[in-house]
Amino acid sequence: MIMTQRRLSFLPASFATYMATLLVPAAMLAGCAAPSGGAGPSQASPGAPAAATAPADILGTWQLMRWEGVDDLPSLPESRAINLTFNDKGAFSGSGGCNRIFGQYSVGPAKGQVSLQAPAATRMACPDSMAFEARYLTTLPRVTRFERRDTQLILRTPNGETLTYASQTLLDRPVASATKTEDRIVDVDSQMADCVGAAPRKCLRVRNADDSGKAPWELWYAHIDGFSWKPGVEYRVKIHGEPVVNPPADASSMRWTLVEVIRETPAR
Repeated sequence: MIMTQRRLSFLPASFATYMATLLVPAAMLAGCAAPSGGAGPSQASPGAPAAATAPADILGTWQLMRWEGVDDLPSLPESRAINLTFNDKGAFSGSGGCNRIFGQYSVGPAKGQVSLQAPAATRMACPDSMAFEARYLTTLPRVTRFERRDTQLILRTPNGETLTYASQTLLDRPVASATKTEDRIVDVDSQMADCVGAAPRKCLRVRNADDSGKAPWELWYAHIDGFSWKPGVEYRVKIHGEPVVNPPADASSMRWTLVEVIRETPAR
């Protein structure tokens, strides 16, 4: 079987570990490497986050960033966000690109094993995404393995398809102490991507500063005070985070402020 890698088209072609810590560096958004198959965990590169496969590791909301596998993967049209939410009651829900989807799932009994019920879906018609959604909905019930690597969730099928999701809480993670501050240097992409918070919106795509260009872009949900983003320009910025005491629901637990724009580069 010919193995290929397909980058979802809502990620600009020119967002895995929080970007590969961001994939908050990704490994997110990875955001896109050849799959190792669905029979078990992939071989991680040196220094990569360890795989976590406890039942609690699948919980949360995740946005699909990469779909790798066989050579007939459909392309996702622009302005479509694919996401899954796993709760602690054995239910999942999300968006297949057009319709809302929902179903049941179970973890175990083996380590890293997961089973997803064939999802039910609403019945909206979206000509630009129906082919993708139909294939996606038939792939989910074939998933047998999962692993979490920092802010990424990876689902695998026995025939080698790999679906990589980025946490939709990305850099909005809780801090260990109410007095802890944080400084980061991140790259900001020249285009935004669709994301889902309290409602669908656009998010910046960022990654830890990476001159190799290999780290995938990941979604950034928080606001950066003092940063004026312009489309078509890639940025490297230094930002400072201060913890927010008792933040509102769906708000960041950190307040981020621009310290310095290190460089601005027109997108290629």
